[in-house]
Amino acid sequence: MSDSAVLNQHLIDPEICIRCNTCEAICPVGAITHDSNNYVVKADVCNFCMACVPPCPTGSIDNWRPVPIHKAYTIEEQLGWESLPAPLSDEELQAAGVVAQDAITQAATTAASAASAATTA
Repeated sequence: MSDSAVLNQHLIDPEICIRCNTCEAICPVGAITHDSNNYVVKADVCNFCMACVPPCPTGSIDNWRPVPIHKAYTIEEQLGWESLPAPLSDEELQAAGVVAQDAITQAATTAASAASAATTA
């Protein structure tokens, strides 16, 4: 995969997550983990099946950020968050070698594929 590839990274909003463990318990691939502070999604494990989204009582797990795949947020970064990071600007994506429109297109395609998979599962 090229350095300019985009990941539509699945993230959990620590400001509204109530740490109920529903997402971690329901995830069929073990992509969600937690510490005493936050619940987070492992970018390299998540298959975008969306099984965790509907049962979340707060909607905190329904968050996505297009990021260059080589700069995906690590588990360690996510565990330290008090709030979600702002989406990367077009300039930040371009500096990382990603064309902003490509990021939007890839993110939308990933989300559409995940939604389609969730409705057919």
